[in-house]
Amino acid sequence: MATKMENLALELAHWHNFYQQLPGRTKWDPATVAELLKLGIIEVSTAYEHALAELGGCEVISEDWADLSNGDDAKLSSVRTSSNGKNYSAPITNISGKTGALRVQVYERKQDQFYYFIIPNWAFQHIPKSSNIEIPFELDGTPRRRNLCAVNWWQFESDTFESMACDPAMVDRADKFAILYED
Repeated sequence: MATKMENLALELAHWHNFYQQLPGRTKWDPATVAELLKLGIIEVSTAYEHALAELGGCEVISEDWADLSNGDDAKLSSVRTSSNGKNYSAPITNISGKTGALRVQVYERKQDQFYYFIIPNWAFQHIPKSSNIEIPFELDGTPRRRNLCAVNWWQFESDTFESMACDPAMVDRADKFAILYED
């Protein structure tokens, strides 16, 4: 998918956050990479898959059902305002048909912060094809960790990019339904 120039700043923020994890990066000419990024030629989401694969010890397969050979999918999201300025959240889209966990990097632009998630398949498989995950934030950009969502997506937060890329997904947790829904 082509990079829309209006989203270039967000794409660059994501890129710079995981660039150090990309295999072979030391061989690339920095000026050339910067120019390709500025033109929107580099597919940042594909580069993200390669950064995850490098750290996670798997391969990029880019299939409809998964991006990585471990069966997981790589997702980038930027927090945005919706509902006429009433909601501020990170949409995780195109999740239908995914068979593994979602490894998500979220960029929150107001506070210039990154958040990481490993969302197991059992937590989102019930979501209809026409819908998506929305990770909620306050309007000032702080995480809304306590919320009224049917699933509190913040329970799947990882501390760092490295832990998100390397930790196994919570596939077979006995208490999965106990933590799935907020009280």
